[in-house]
Amino acid sequence: MAVWMLSIVSGTVLLLGIATVLQSSKPTEVAQGHFSVRWMGFVPGYSSQYPDYYVTINNLKDATLTMNIALQIKNQEASGFYFTVEKYTEPPAGWNVPTMYVGLVNKDETKTLTYSAYRTKPTSIPSGRITESIDLAVKAYYDAAYTNFYSQDNFPATFHLIDRTSTAWTVLFNDNFDDGTTQGWSSVGPGPSFGVSDTLYRSYRYSLRVQARSSLTSDEAGYTKSFNIPTTYAEAYIVFSIRSSGWPSTYSATRVLLDGVVYFQPDVVPSANIWYQFTIPLPTAPPETTAFTIYATSYGQIAYLDDIYVIAK
Repeated sequence: MAVWMLSIVSGTVLLLGIATVLQSSKPTEVAQGHFSVRWMGFVPGYSSQYPDYYVTINNLKDATLTMNIALQIKNQEASGFYFTVEKYTEPPAGWNVPTMYVGLVNKDETKTLTYSAYRTKPTSIPSGRITESIDLAVKAYYDAAYTNFYSQDNFPATFHLIDRTSTAWTVLFNDNFDDGTTQGWSSVGPGPSFGVSDTLYRSYRYSLRVQARSSLTSDEAGYTKSFNIPTTYAEAYIVFSIRSSGWPSTYSATRVLLDGVVYFQPDVVPSANIWYQFTIPLPTAPPETTAFTIYATSYGQIAYLDDIYVIAK
């Protein structure tokens, strides 16, 4: 049997009741006996690390953050088993890690599921970022009553909770387009419509609007800007709010590129017409300038970008 874990782009729903983490990328196998945990890291190429989640706590409505973890259970043995996903050790304070009863995964069957854990949202993080891990176990049972245990695999999932308002951070950039200009951003894609807009925004009164061309179903559009991150900083993040009437899905899907290389790509297409807040680590090693690009919409659909922060410490 194999358990596949899909990596995470930390996108959170803004002011809409839950903070939903979006899944990303494709799995690569690491054999570990009965089970294997498969995960593709954020950087190009295979990473043997376990998933990292980056979540900025500001501007989220609910007091509880819902952390979704995409799993794929692949049963290649001679009989079916009943699976659970549950805590392996006691989680840190503020976490609720429930047991999920997956049910039967038959022989030669692959089942994709989303497991949810919950974290009480901190009111503030004076240090700017805290890192917490929860240890999960995927267990297999012979029976539907989950009493006759067969085997299990356990793995950590790590969460970096960021408070961008903490004085620990230096705000290197804050783009909100409220001066009526594009503030150095450009469009990407073949011939999109692009410019500031007062139709939808996160902060009054403008956002940056892009509409994809509708000549081909593969037409995509998005945003790009280069940021200079001095190497004196040990860590840096870009936090931004974005929504789309139709995310790219038929061609190369929603994706974030750093210096032209895909570093993040959701495995699950975000919902249309909902504001998401994304938090993405930026490199702090030379060269100091990083070109950030996100493809946000396709085939005549419209996206809006607002409230971008680049923070570092």
